[in-house]
Amino acid sequence: MPRKETVTESRKPPEQIETDYGSIRIEEAVLYGEKVRYYRHNGAFSSGTFLSDEKKYELVFDYPKRYEEAFRFLDIRRALMIGGAGYQYPKYYISHHKGTMDVVEIDPMAEKIAREWFFLDDLCHDFDLQHTGRLACITADARDYLAETDKTYDAVFNDAFSGPDPVRKLATLEAVSAIREHLSENGIYMSNIIGCTVGREAEFTKSMIATAKRVFRYVYVLYTRQEDRNGLNWGNYVVMATDQKIEPSERLHYHVSRFDPILTDADL
Repeated sequence: MPRKETVTESRKPPEQIETDYGSIRIEEAVLYGEKVRYYRHNGAFSSGTFLSDEKKYELVFDYPKRYEEAFRFLDIRRALMIGGAGYQYPKYYISHHKGTMDVVEIDPMAEKIAREWFFLDDLCHDFDLQHTGRLACITADARDYLAETDKTYDAVFNDAFSGPDPVRKLATLEAVSAIREHLSENGIYMSNIIGCTVGREAEFTKSMIATAKRVFRYVYVLYTRQEDRNGLNWGNYVVMATDQKIEPSERLHYHVSRFDPILTDADL
């Protein structure tokens, strides 16, 4: 099969695209000597890709690398990704693992942008996804999708944000319970959160953790950077929840008290 021509540096993407779900900016920069392209949603970085052909399926951001922790404890063959944006982690998952992945993204423009400017079309070609069916791109509200599907997954990855803020209706007790219902036995739920776990600004993050603990037997918080291991710094953390007792690496200690509020749909 002839190789599909990839995105070239001579073709420049539009700087800004307005959609029903906000403003998307596409920016290019140099990171550690590598040319990268960023996908920003409502001002916040949502996804990225290296522009070189050799690294276009590698991870630009550090936090999705923490998703790989799940593979230490589970043979993941069926995965669900909530929040597609530029398809950074789905590209990595398909190119580095053997399983299938469903990606649920509410904004139909995201898939179009990912296909044209973030190498999603290249991925589909290189891994013959049209015939293998290993990747499904689903345009839907994630809560609606969970309510309607009967599929189960070994892992669910949640990276749904509106700008810098997590989508609150995916963090409630009802939402996390719905996710748990679609996990296989000993399945793992991983959710990217931005915030801290200690101090006055940690209220929402601690509520997310407390809510997850109402649903899952074990909830761990993974840090991305060494300087975040005490939970004091504002940054990316990954909540890892499961009903199997595991020992994830580079996790921080946190305290959730009975006074930490549980997030519910009634609070929305």
